[in-house]
Amino acid sequence: MVRQPYLLALALGTALTLPAYAQDNADTPEPIAPETLTVKETIDPGPNIFSNAQSWDGAGSIQVWSAEDLTYKGNLTAGAMGQMLISPDGTTAYGQSTYMTRITHGDIEHVLEIYDVATLSITSEIILPAKAAMVAAYAPYLAMSADGKLVYVQNATPATSVTVVDVEAGEVIQEVPTPGCFGIYPTLEGYGFSTACGDGTFASFDLGADGSEATRSVSEAIFDPDENPIFIPGKRIGEALAFITYHGDLITVDDSGEAVALLDTASITDDVEDAWAPGGYDLFAYSPTADILFVTMHSEPYDGSHKNASEEIWAYDVSEDTVLYRTHVEGVISLSATDAEAPMLYAVNEHEATLEIFSSDPEAKYVLKHEASTDSRGWATLVSVAQ
Repeated sequence: MVRQPYLLALALGTALTLPAYAQDNADTPEPIAPETLTVKETIDPGPNIFSNAQSWDGAGSIQVWSAEDLTYKGNLTAGAMGQMLISPDGTTAYGQSTYMTRITHGDIEHVLEIYDVATLSITSEIILPAKAAMVAAYAPYLAMSADGKLVYVQNATPATSVTVVDVEAGEVIQEVPTPGCFGIYPTLEGYGFSTACGDGTFASFDLGADGSEATRSVSEAIFDPDENPIFIPGKRIGEALAFITYHGDLITVDDSGEAVALLDTASITDDVEDAWAPGGYDLFAYSPTADILFVTMHSEPYDGSHKNASEEIWAYDVSEDTVLYRTHVEGVISLSATDAEAPMLYAVNEHEATLEIFSSDPEAKYVLKHEASTDSRGWATLVSVAQ
């Protein structure tokens, strides 16, 4: 076997001298200047949208995007199975996360983290009782009192309750038992909240300014949980609290009194020849100035299709009880809308794993036009626009 000289020298443990080659100094490249790395103090100005990139096996994040063109601005680091809440002015974000020491077993820690959006940094955290619901992200699972003083966390052990947190004082105030009920819908004034119950009623809790429970009231039956249950997201239409049912009814209730009271029930599918139904996660959005409700809809519904992504997005005129336009849009499961005469819609597309922007045209019955999309960078069921 013939060995190459340098291999033979290495094998014998001897030194091998290689010939030196002269190099013309004129051909010597200029030294590479070291790159200086910097960190922006704040994200770029302008309106933002937020998506909850939830993880079930490790760290998740709340992602921040430009509401104008979906330019990625950065993320707020979070734990597993996180819930997201954005302050009305968009400057502060809240995340409820689970931290698991050994992922599949061992101790867990539930934390409410408070973020400064401009700097993408955690400003404080509050340790919660290890009872928070470890479920897909929905807006009613992490909610805030009207003045922002209290934050409410949905619990499930599987017994249901709500942890009340004073974020100004940085401490947990109490746990409110809510047996058989789920979702948190704060009142427009004070510190109370309501929750939807499995028998079709709503339970309401009136809390004092210090977060202590004062009274509990239960409504009459509002919806039929067996024949036509509601989706858990609740949105404000004026002062009313609104829900969509599996069959396409819009239910509005008054939660300003001691107990929730039914205001109205209207069907958005009555005048449609073929069978259609709502489907998705955070599946409808309301724009107050336009008085238009946008709903993700799918055809040929069946028992269990309530999470099916959209085939169309319907623009529904609330005052006139009329579907104005049905835009073909495949794959959308969650919506958020701006408050404008011509609202912009922000959407999570489950089929394409993207975030989407749609503009609407009031002159054409609020038909939607696709404006932009971007990789959602994770699995999201919740998108929120800060205006």
